Amino acid sequence: MSLTDQELKDLKADRTVDAIGEVCPHTLNMALDELKKAEPGEIVVEVTDHSIATKTIPAAVKMNKQADFLGTLKESGNYSIFLKKR
Repeated sequence: MSLTDQELKDLKADRTVDAIGEVCPHTLNMALDELKKAEPGEIVVEVTDHSIATKTIPAAVKMNKQADFLGTLKESGNYSIFLKKR
């Protein structure tokens, strides 16, 4: 499931992870740690400047079925990765 940029902008994040300046695998671990704390249905958004995280995080949550990847929004050189806890 991938939402449009406007749909992502309209979502309210329940939890936000600031991963600016971090690199893989730390960006992935930060997202997974926050997902563990989230309740089912909550939206977790990781904000990062590490483009590789836009591939590793969606692949990991798909593989472990911990969350649904909703999409990535790129703004001002940063990426917001939207996840919905299952």
